Amino acid sequence: MVALSLDNQPAIVIPFSLNEHDGKVVVYYGKNDDPIKAGFDIVPDLNFEIDLVRGYPMMHARVENYSGSGYRMLCGWIQIVTEEFYPSEGGRIDKSVFVDVLPSMQVFGIPFASFGYLPQLFDAPAHNIGKHAKLRWVADTFLTTVPMRSTEGRISCITGFRWGYVEHDNPKRKPTSILPLEIISKEVWNSHVPLLEKEYNAWNFGRA
Repeated sequence: MVALSLDNQPAIVIPFSLNEHDGKVVVYYGKNDDPIKAGFDIVPDLNFEIDLVRGYPMMHARVENYSGSGYRMLCGWIQIVTEEFYPSEGGRIDKSVFVDVLPSMQVFGIPFASFGYLPQLFDAPAHNIGKHAKLRWVADTFLTTVPMRSTEGRISCITGFRWGYVEHDNPKRKPTSILPLEIISKEVWNSHVPLLEKEYNAWNFGRA
């Protein structure tokens, strides 16, 4: 069941193991009902009014109760987004799959949406539909290892989950709907490895 606010109980808790120590990924997920709380008021160059983000999803993932310490805590988040654009009257679906990183970080060739010592990840997508009639936006979000010494060190999947939304060109007639939050297998990670290897060929991505 989808949580209605980030202030409520977590929508999902995922146990994991990293460097022979256990922890939990805690995901808060629900509708964005406060654009200021979501931080849209400090995002530059938006091409829409921030009140229009109401009803879109908001996701906040944290690593909690991890029993390791020091360098054992190093990990990262990698997010792969699949967009399916639908025309107004049948026809071909336009599909886009990409590694989701901050635009300011793209020039550095870093595949991580966030990384550090027990890093968090926040995302609140909205209004990506463009001139299409319908958009299905799906994110596969993975907690991963982070190489310490070199980009030749392996990036491996620790665990992952899927979330997203569907929006329409006439939101008054068809409001935005939030997709269920679900745990995904490491086979989903494996299916994205070719894209990661193509887009970030300086890094080493291990299959599960």
